[in-house]
Order: sequence, then structure tokens, then C-alpha cells
Amino acid sequence: MADDDIGETLGEAELVEGLERKKVSGKKIIIIGVGALVAVLVIVLVIMLFSGSDEEHVSENDAVLDQLAEDAAGHRADGEQATDKSAEELKTLFIDIPEQLYNLKTTGEGTSFLKATIILEIDRESFRKDIEAKMPRILDEFNVYMREMRPDDLNGAAGVFRLKEELLMRINQAVAPSRVKDVLFQKFIVQS
Repeated sequence: MADDDIGETLGEAELVEGLERKKVSGKKIIIIGVGALVAVLVIVLVIMLFSGSDEEHVSENDAVLDQLAEDAAGHRADGEQATDKSAEELKTLFIDIPEQLYNLKTTGEGTSFLKATIILEIDRESFRKDIEAKMPRILDEFNVYMREMRPDDLNGAAGVFRLKEELLMRINQAVAPSRVKDVLFQKFIVQS
């Protein structure tokens, strides 16, 4: 009889162990399923965020900036409506910045300079006076940013493109609610 009790106990132990394995494998399946669902959701989210061309995003941002500039320029301090800026004709206009010489950051290997002639592109005559009045602020933004640039940062078309984008962002912050459409380099010489 003792042998029968031992056999029953061993059989029950194997049965309990088998049930526990099934529970563990069921939990693994649930965890894997949840992980796969999360991965699919992340992929869909990334695709949604980066879908569409960059030009569409830029044009949407330009439209928002235009509307903000019009709203800010269209209201006086006393609450009265000023002249309608939306009726202003859009055209391509340029503002010349005198030739600039920037001392670039080096790692003790001598000096390095950037000589640049920059032109700002705008699309409204009403922005011209505001931007010209804020030119000292624009030049200060250029100088502060350029002091941190290294000659290697300006290598190739990608380096120049990043510089243009950074300068454009800094200018638009400095002259808001007016807006500059583009930064154009007429002369761009790096001397190491």
C-alpha cells in the first residue's frame, strides 16, 4: 500500500508540473502577442508621423507662419483692425546684408574664417522695414551662431544646407511677426 501512495503522489506531482508548464507557456504566448501588438502600433505610428513629403510639412508650416504674421500685424494695441495685410500682393523681394567675416572655432590648429555675402528673401514689402530695423539683432544671431561653427561643419552641400536652415530659423525668431522665406549665399569662402 505504501507503494500505491508513492505512485499516486508521483502521478499527481507530474500532473501538477504539466499544468504549471501549460500555464507558463500560455503566459509566454500572451506576452509575445502583446509585444507583437505594441511593435505593430509603433511601426504604424512612425509611418504616420513620417508619411508625406517634407515639402508638404514645410508648406503647412509656412501657411501657419503667414497666418500668425497676418494676425499679429492686423491688430492694433487698442483692438481696432489695422489695414488688411492679406490683401498685400505677394512678390519676391531681397534684402542684402553687407559682406560678413566670421571667425570659426578651431582646436588650436591656427585660425579659420568664413567670408560670406548673404541675401534674405522675403515675400512682402511690409516686412522690409521691420527686418531692416531689426538688422542688428539678425547680425548678432549670425555672429553668436557662427562662433561655434567649425570648418568641418561647413563641408559639402549638406553642411551649407544645415547652416542655411539654422540661420533661417534664428532670423525668423528675431524678426517675428515678420518672416524671411530663405537665406541665400552669394559668396561663401572658408579659409583654414
